[in-house]
Amino acid sequence: MLAIIDCPFERNTFGGTYRTEYFTGHSGPASCQSVPSVLKRYQTRRVWEISQPILAKFFRRQDGTKAPSFMVNRRFTTARLFHDGFKQASSAIMGPEAGPELPAQQSLEWEDLKSLKVQRDYAAAQKSFDKREYHDVLAILNRLLDIDKDPRHYALLGATLVKLRMKEEAAQAFQVAGSTESRHQLKYLREAMRIHFSNGDDISTLRIGARILNEALADPDMAALMTGALMRQDMEGIGAFRKTLGESAVEAHRHLAVRSIKLAERSEEEHKLIEDVFERFPDDKFVRNFYLSIARDTNNYEIVDKYQPIVDAEIARGDLEAIRSEVSLYNMRWCGDEKVNAIAGADTGQKKPAGVTAKRHAMPHKWGDKLRIGYLSADLWTDHAVMKALRGVLEAHDRTRFDITLFCNTDPENLRTRNSANREEWGKIVSVRGKTDEEAVDAIKAANIDILVDLQGHTADNRVFLLNHMTAPIHVTWLGYPGTVVNVDIDYLICDRTVVPESSIPNYYEKLCWMPETFFPNSVAHRPLPGSVERQVCGMPDGAFIFSCFHSQWKYTRTTIDLWARILKEAPDAYLYLICRERFGARANLRKAFADAGISSDRILFGDRLVDYTSYLTRISLTDLGLDTYPYNGHTTTSEKLWSGLPMLTYKGTNFASRVSESLLNALGLPEMVADDPDDYVRRAVHFYNNREELAQIRKRLHANRFTHPLFDADRFCRHLEKAYEMMADRAKAGQKPDHFEVPALPARSEPFISRAA
Repeated sequence: MLAIIDCPFERNTFGGTYRTEYFTGHSGPASCQSVPSVLKRYQTRRVWEISQPILAKFFRRQDGTKAPSFMVNRRFTTARLFHDGFKQASSAIMGPEAGPELPAQQSLEWEDLKSLKVQRDYAAAQKSFDKREYHDVLAILNRLLDIDKDPRHYALLGATLVKLRMKEEAAQAFQVAGSTESRHQLKYLREAMRIHFSNGDDISTLRIGARILNEALADPDMAALMTGALMRQDMEGIGAFRKTLGESAVEAHRHLAVRSIKLAERSEEEHKLIEDVFERFPDDKFVRNFYLSIARDTNNYEIVDKYQPIVDAEIARGDLEAIRSEVSLYNMRWCGDEKVNAIAGADTGQKKPAGVTAKRHAMPHKWGDKLRIGYLSADLWTDHAVMKALRGVLEAHDRTRFDITLFCNTDPENLRTRNSANREEWGKIVSVRGKTDEEAVDAIKAANIDILVDLQGHTADNRVFLLNHMTAPIHVTWLGYPGTVVNVDIDYLICDRTVVPESSIPNYYEKLCWMPETFFPNSVAHRPLPGSVERQVCGMPDGAFIFSCFHSQWKYTRTTIDLWARILKEAPDAYLYLICRERFGARANLRKAFADAGISSDRILFGDRLVDYTSYLTRISLTDLGLDTYPYNGHTTTSEKLWSGLPMLTYKGTNFASRVSESLLNALGLPEMVADDPDDYVRRAVHFYNNREELAQIRKRLHANRFTHPLFDADRFCRHLEKAYEMMADRAKAGQKPDHFEVPALPARSEPFISRAA
C-alpha cells in the first residue's frame, strides 16, 4: 500500500510555508521494502542542487498556490520519486537503481561481481561513516540496498540516521536489521528498542521485547528498556525483569531494579531482592539508601544502627553523593536537617530547565473576573490522608470568586473502592491519568489556569514535574509534601511561621506564603466523632495508663524508640499502644528494641489500622496520652488524635516535617503540649502520667477548643487560603516577581463555628 504523507518545510525567505508529498512505499510496520523508500527521502546535497529546477514545480504553499521559489530543508529530500526528471538527476550522481538483465550464462559471473561490489560499497559506506560524511553514506546505501539486503547494511543505515537525528527512521532500520536471523540479530533489536525508548515510543519498545521475550528476560540491557517502558506506561510485568537487573554488574541496571519497587506495596520477593542486591554490592550508595529505607520501614534497628553512622560520617565530611541520589521523601523520614533535606533527590528524576521560571513569568496571560485555581494530585479520594484534611476546604471555596479545577492522577481502583464522595462538589475534574506529560500540560493550559497548586511534591504517583512545562503564571506547592521541592519550577510554598520560620528561608527553593494560624486544613463536616466501646474490645487493659502512637510504623525511628523507652522506665505500670503491620518481622523488631532497652514486651501493645473510620477514632480516644515521633511528626494522624479528644505531646522540631504537630497544637490553643527538646518531652510525658487530673483538665479544654479554635475551622481556613491566592495574583498582575509574604488573619471567632455533640 502506498501512503502519501504531508511533510512540513521550514518557513522560507519568501514568507511562505511549503510542503511536499512523497511516497514511502509502505504504510505498515517497517519492512525490507519500506526502508529503501524511506532512505530515498534523504539524498545528498548535490541531488538537491541538480534537481531543484525539476522539483520546484512540485512544491506548493499550503493554500494550494504554487511557490515562485523555495529554500531547501535538508532534513527532507526527494519529492515525488516517480518523477523522471528527478530520477535522471539522481542517476547522474548515484548511478542507475538497477543494472540491465544479464544472459543466463553470465549470471554466475555477475553474482561474483555483485558480491565484490557489495563488499566494496559497504566498506566505502563504513569509511564515509567514520569520516562523518553521512550524506555520502546514504548515497552509497541507497544503491547498495537495491541489490543486497544484508542486515549489516540496515544497521549502518540506522546508525547513520541516528547521526542525522532521524531517530524514528533509525529505529525502523535497526528493527529491519533484526528481522533477519544473523549473528548480531539481538544487538540490532536491542538498538531498535533503545532508540524507540529514548524517543518516548514505549509501545514499540514493548512490542519488540515481547517478540523476543526470553532473550529480554535474560539480557540486562533489554530488561532495562522493558522495565523503563513499563514504568512510564504504569503497566504490570516489571517484576519479571528485576532479577536480571539486580544481578547485573552495571550500576544503572541494579539501580533500576530497586527503583522500580514501590516500597509501601513491596512483596516478600521484592523485599528480598533489595537485600540481595545490597549484599552483592555493599558499596553502592544508591542501593544502600533503599536497603536502609526498608530497614526503617520494618523497624530493623540492627541494620539502621550498623549503616546510619556511615551515612552520618559521609554528611559530616561533605560527601553528599548518597543524599543527592536518595528519594526526597525517604530522606526526611530519618533526617531532621533542613539543609540536607533540600539536597536530597537532587540527582534523581527530571531537572528544572534553565531559565524556565523567567520564561513562564514573561508569558502573556489573560486574567478573568474569577481566579482560576487548579489542584494537581493523585490523592483525590476520600480515604486518603490529604483529602481527609482538604475536602472541606474544597467544598468551602467561594464559587462567585474562584473557579476550581482538579487535575486528577488518581488510580481508578482507589476511586472505585475507597471514595465515598461526589467529587464534582470539589470542582471540575480533569483526568491526567495515563496522559503523557505533553498531553497533561495541554489539558492544564486549555483550562487557562491562573494558579496551579501541586498537592504532592515528591510523593507516590505524583506529576509534579508537569510544573516544569510552564503550565500557569503562578505555581504553588502545598500540603502533601512537608518540605522544599527540588528540581521543580515553583513560586510559592504555603506554610506557616511554625513549620517554616524566617530563619529557614535559605533552605527553601520557593518563596514562602505564611498562613496566619496554621498551614494545615481540616475537614470536620465529614469526620465522625469517636464512639463508645470498652477497652478490652481493643486489646487494652482496663484501669492502666496507656501512652499511644497511631502513626505509620516507619516514623518509629531509633531516636523515638529511645525516648519512649525512657518514658516507660519512669512510668513503670504504663503501656504503649502502637499501630504496626505484621510484615517482615516489624513487630518482633520493635519488641526486641524495647527489650534491649529494658522494657518488657508485654507492655507494648500492637494494633492494625482499622478500615472503619469511626472505630479508628474511637480506639484513639481510649488511650490517655498520645506521643509524637521525630523527625517526621504525625500530620493527619495528629489531627485525628486531637479531633478524637486525645491530648498529644510533641517537641520542637528542626525541619518542616518535625514541626507540624506544634503548628496544629498551637492552632488548637494547647501550646503546653509542645516540649522544648527531647529531654523536656520525656519529662512532660512522665509528669502527665503522675498528674492525671491535670491531664484530664487539658483533655476537657481540648474537647471544647475543637469547635472554637482555628484548627478545625475549614471555612475560616478557606477564607485565609483564598486571600493568599489573591495576594499572589495581585503581584503577578502587577508584573512583580514572587516574594515572601504573610496572609493577614481574620478576627477571632466569638462563637463556635459548628455545633456538634462532644
